[in-house]
Amino acid sequence: RAAMGELPSVAQEDLAIVSLLPSLTEVVAELGLADRLVGITHECDYPPDVMRLGLEVVTTSYITGGTQKEIDDEVRASLAENHSLYALKEDVLGRLKPTHVLTQSLCDVCAVAFDQVERKCARLLASDPYQLLSVEPQSLEDVRQSIETVGAALGCKSEAIADAVGRFDAKLARVAGALPAPLAAGSASPKPRVALLEWFDPLFYGGHWIQEMIQLAGGEYTLASRGERSKVMTAEALAEYDADVIVLAPCGFSLDRCVRDAKSILFDEKAEAHGWWTNLRAVQHNRVYAADGNQFFSRPSPRLADGVMILAEIMHGSDFGQADHWVRLGT
Repeated sequence: RAAMGELPSVAQEDLAIVSLLPSLTEVVAELGLADRLVGITHECDYPPDVMRLGLEVVTTSYITGGTQKEIDDEVRASLAENHSLYALKEDVLGRLKPTHVLTQSLCDVCAVAFDQVERKCARLLASDPYQLLSVEPQSLEDVRQSIETVGAALGCKSEAIADAVGRFDAKLARVAGALPAPLAAGSASPKPRVALLEWFDPLFYGGHWIQEMIQLAGGEYTLASRGERSKVMTAEALAEYDADVIVLAPCGFSLDRCVRDAKSILFDEKAEAHGWWTNLRAVQHNRVYAADGNQFFSRPSPRLADGVMILAEIMHGSDFGQADHWVRLGT
C-alpha cells in the first residue's frame, strides 16, 4: 500500500528515509541503507549501528506504562475513543524533509495510525516530493516480501535485495536442517504442542506469524492460524488446550521484563492466576519458557527467523546461539 507524491527517481546517496516502525528500521539496515535513515521512532532499538547514528526521533507515545493490566486498560480506553496511542513530532518531520516515509496500517497499537501519518505528511511535506509506503506483513512470507517491497521502493539493486532475503531464508533453512529426524521426515511422531502467550493480564495468545514460526521450529500450534490476529483467551481455554510447552513472549517487552511479569502475575503464590496456572501440565512438567518478545516475536522484521531458532532451542535442545534470549521458568 503506497501513497505517493510526485517523486522522481532518487539516487541512493540522496535518499532521506524516515522509519515509523522498528521492524522497518531493521529492514532498511538489512538492505544496507542504514546511513540513509534520517528519522526513527522512540521504540527503535536495533541494529546497534543505527542506534549509534544519533538519529532524530520522530514519534512519541501517550502510553504511560505500568502493569500489564494497566497498559491493557489504557490501550482499550484510548482505542474506544478513537484516539491514537502515538503521535508524530510535526516539527521534526517537517525539518527532516524525507524522500521516503515508511509505516504500516496493520495495527494501531504498534505505531502511529496510518491516517494520521498520511494527513500530516501531506500537510508538512507538501512542497517536497516524497513517497509514503505502508507495509502490512501478516505472515512470515509477508515479512519476506516486505524486504523486497521496501528494497524496490528505495531503489536497491536486485543483488542487495536478494542478499537480504537470502540471509532470512538461510536462517530458516538452518532450523529445518537441524530438526530431529522424525520431524524433518514428516513422520507421525507427535510434535510438541505449544502455547505462545503475548500478554498475561489479560491472557492473549500470539497471532499473525506465530503459527508458522512454531511449525517451522518443529512444533504444533492451533490457537491461531496463519495470519490471524492475536486474541484474548480465558484460563479455561488455555487449560483445555493442554500445551506440552508454554512460551511467554509479551508484545513489546524485553526478556527481563517478561521474567519479572511472569513471576508476579503467574508464578507468585499470592497472584490471582496462581491456582489455575500451577495446574497446567506444562507448568507441572517444568516446560515454561520466557523469551524476548519485543526483539524476536512481536515485530515483523527479518529477526523473526531468529525467533524460529529460539523456538527450536526451547523445544528440541538445538543450539543456534540464541541462549541469551530465552530462559526456562519454574515454580
